[in-house]
Amino acid sequence: MISDENLIAFVRESNRIEGILRDPLPAELFAHVSLLKAKRITSHTLRTFVQIIADAPLRDRVGLDVSVGNHRPPVGGPHIPEALEKVLQGVNDKNANPYTVHAKYETLHPFMDGNGRSGRALWLCMMARKGYDGGLGFLHLWYYQSLSNFRE
Repeated sequence: MISDENLIAFVRESNRIEGILRDPLPAELFAHVSLLKAKRITSHTLRTFVQIIADAPLRDRVGLDVSVGNHRPPVGGPHIPEALEKVLQGVNDKNANPYTVHAKYETLHPFMDGNGRSGRALWLCMMARKGYDGGLGFLHLWYYQSLSNFRE
């Protein structure tokens, strides 16, 4: 179980990665707690989370395209919800690698905004199910997971 203190630190770090330098808002913390408590993460659960943290739509229509730096996610359209469902199968698979699922989610970039924060929140859910208590931050563990994933 992730303590309140560790959850606040996680959300603060996740926000700062996006350039959001304020303390986490109560609604953001509530959204993370709700996601962590969900027995199964569904598209609806995730849409609700993203609505709270970013108020951004799913890229499920043609023309809802984004680019992030030099990353060009798939174009928006009806295939995005289907691809998201496949990623969420990984999120809900207790044997799936959180690092790999996170990378697939970020590559898909299913929402117009909030993908980084929601992707890290999904990673946190998967890690919590594996016993992670939130003691080390996302970037710290991400570093070790990336090395481990490369070596495998």
